[in-house]
Amino acid sequence: MQNPLFRNIKNANYIIRALLAAISILLVTLWIPKIGKFKYDFSLNKNWLHEDLLAPFSFPIEKSDSALKEEKREITTNFRPFYIRDPDIEDKKIKDFIRKLDEATLQSGGITADQKDYMITQGSRLLTDIYDKGVIKPNDKDEGKPGTFILEEIKNNIDQGQRQLMEYYSLEGARNTISQRAKQDTALDKTIFLSPLLSAVDYNVTYDQVRSQNQLSEKLQNISTTTGLVKENDVIIHRGNNVDAGKFQVLKSLQDEYEQKLGQGKSWSSLFVGYLILVCILFSLYFFCLQTFAREIFTQNRSLLLILMHLLFFIYLTVYIVQNTGFQVWIIPYCIIPIVLLAFFGVRVAFFTYTLVILLAGLIVPNQFEFILIQFAAGVTALLSMINIRYISQFFVSAVLILLVYIVGYLGVSVIQSGAIEHLEWTDFTWFGGNFLLILLAYPLIYVFEKVFGFLSDISLLELSDINNKLMKELAGRAPGTFQHSLQVANLAEAVIDRIGGNALLTRVGAMYHDIGKMYNPDYFIENQKHESNPHDLLTDTQSAEMIINHVPKGIETAQENNLPTRVIDFIRTHHGTTRVEYFYQNYKRKHLDENVDEMIFRYPGPKPSTKENAVVMIVDSVEAASRALKQPDEVQIDRLVDKVIDHKIEDNQFDYAHITIQEINTSRRLLKKLLKSLYHIRISYPGEVAESKKN
Repeated sequence: MQNPLFRNIKNANYIIRALLAAISILLVTLWIPKIGKFKYDFSLNKNWLHEDLLAPFSFPIEKSDSALKEEKREITTNFRPFYIRDPDIEDKKIKDFIRKLDEATLQSGGITADQKDYMITQGSRLLTDIYDKGVIKPNDKDEGKPGTFILEEIKNNIDQGQRQLMEYYSLEGARNTISQRAKQDTALDKTIFLSPLLSAVDYNVTYDQVRSQNQLSEKLQNISTTTGLVKENDVIIHRGNNVDAGKFQVLKSLQDEYEQKLGQGKSWSSLFVGYLILVCILFSLYFFCLQTFAREIFTQNRSLLLILMHLLFFIYLTVYIVQNTGFQVWIIPYCIIPIVLLAFFGVRVAFFTYTLVILLAGLIVPNQFEFILIQFAAGVTALLSMINIRYISQFFVSAVLILLVYIVGYLGVSVIQSGAIEHLEWTDFTWFGGNFLLILLAYPLIYVFEKVFGFLSDISLLELSDINNKLMKELAGRAPGTFQHSLQVANLAEAVIDRIGGNALLTRVGAMYHDIGKMYNPDYFIENQKHESNPHDLLTDTQSAEMIINHVPKGIETAQENNLPTRVIDFIRTHHGTTRVEYFYQNYKRKHLDENVDEMIFRYPGPKPSTKENAVVMIVDSVEAASRALKQPDEVQIDRLVDKVIDHKIEDNQFDYAHITIQEINTSRRLLKKLLKSLYHIRISYPGEVAESKKN
């Protein structure tokens, strides 16, 4: 009968998972903009594949984005800026000239009153002529424009009409003109006259920024966004006709008007129900996939929470970007989802989750088909480039490959839509650069989620697989034989798990650390014994068994002190399961024939392997250790040895809790035989050779 406490915990977990699913479905449905969808698909320069389309209501034909952009560009280019003339500058500068001329004449002496009056009169006349024409100071945009450039002049808040830039003096031109005209008058003392006069030349026509910007903004705002009207029941397009640029814009206008009308008023509740049905279908398929292909992860609330957090975050981000910013959705780094989830849960969960997010986002973004197509290609690229990660540099390589897929995919779709490569908006590709930089955040995110949720990622496993880390170097120094044995087991176990399916990197790391407890009494383990004397000769069989068995708890203790992940420590716990230390057990029985032997003294504490990876390491560890005892191994001996070791584990029920099938065990059996024969350089005999050897 099932324990009531266990049943209550199980029921509580079901309720938690159901709540997580219900909350996720409700939030996604609420976030999706309640806009009706136009029921016809169409593309530029493709044939209309539906029935003849009549206008269901009257609607304006909207100008295309490119047409509006071109019209705005023309208005901005041809806009005549406003310049304001300051009438007070002339009087002020003439007074400055007279004051400075007085100072100059006093210092020089020898200037008569008539000469001084003459210089004042001539200087004032020259300045009046200059300022009457105007000395202009162009703004940065107008600097360097041709003399025929037209502007509007304002004086005393009255529009003085249009003038060309050439009709004004530049500051340098005004001073040159004054200098030349002064030189022509021989009655003037140039040494006294020119300096005060030139210093009085300044700008009196300057750019009116406020008036110009207001006028330009008004012109841009007054641009009509429509270019015509389609009346109700007018024929828009016939079946089979080509959707040229004109027809495309009419259809696009109808689509926008239709979706806007459908999304208003009393339709909201109907749209909510419709989206709720679609979201429920997608989530149901997703949870069914998890239940079928990743049941262990699906039943873990922490795992499900992390997965749904990713999903909800990216859906909300999509809605926010589409509705509240001018950004394009291509900047959103959706590929973080498969990269992060692959590190924790494997390729299936990463692929299913990414597909769900992209399909849900397709309900929000414009150009849904192109979006889903390009994002699907980018996501698959992320998975394929990261599935067998061995080096951190693969993150960068993966991000570059994703960037290339985005660019090439978007280029292809854009050419199809625009009809020509010269019509592309190349600035759109800058969004993919931002996407690339954001994808690089996946690496620190993996580390954060690993610490917060207590998961084990491939990144940490890669660090642990380095034989130069502290613990591995300590094992190699104290117990070199065990170190070599562990590396051999790691190589063999990785090859086996690759063949039958499983986490190869986790298996390799688990195998590398499974015997670290042997480093404390290395001489009691045969692979480390370098001399003929055996320390077990000084111990009883039970003491020897205890010494051998103790390497498991000692290994667990060492692993915990060095902060090894729990999933790696599980390999230390389970690599012997509850098997017996057979040699000392049998030896004890021979010496105590009349005694009822308690075999539990000679058994490892367990537990038994609980995963396929644990089971493979148990098999390979026993097979590799036993093969070392073969003095002259041949093909027959190796076959018998592998069968004997594996069959003994099965008979001892060591795989009762491991998710490994008989078929997978037999596949492992065959592969281990092949690998060990290769390891010991045994050439396989062919049938003809066997027959010939029997004759001889």
